[in-house]
Amino acid sequence: MKVSIDAGAFIPVKAHAEDGGFDLKSPIDTFVPAMGSCVIDTGVHMAIKSGYAGLLVSKSGLNTLQGITSTGLIDSGYTGSIKVKLYNNGFYDYLVKRGDKISQIVIIPIIDDNGIEVVDVLDTVSGRGNNGFGSTGR
Repeated sequence: MKVSIDAGAFIPVKAHAEDGGFDLKSPIDTFVPAMGSCVIDTGVHMAIKSGYAGLLVSKSGLNTLQGITSTGLIDSGYTGSIKVKLYNNGFYDYLVKRGDKISQIVIIPIIDDNGIEVVDVLDTVSGRGNNGFGSTGR
């Protein structure tokens, strides 16, 4: 996969060869306000192959230890700078320092099923049906 970076940005890397995602780092110092969010432009541009997408996923340490989450989808046709929106679910402002890992991008295959077919009623294909939140118990 081809990658270019803006001045001051960091090349995405995997901490370990077997890791599923490439770490994205912040090129700036900033705050994520308590119970708020901020957007960080990583300065990273990726040429993701057709048939794939980049899924932005929270770093587990930031999520479990600090309450900082992120998510997003980067389509294969997009070559602009990847921006990460960080959400602070905690009660204290969180300081992001330049070079901190803020999210990770996982390259996933996209299945193209040739679009959407509108029908009056969906076929029953599972025992779950329309049972949602909490329907399978604890």
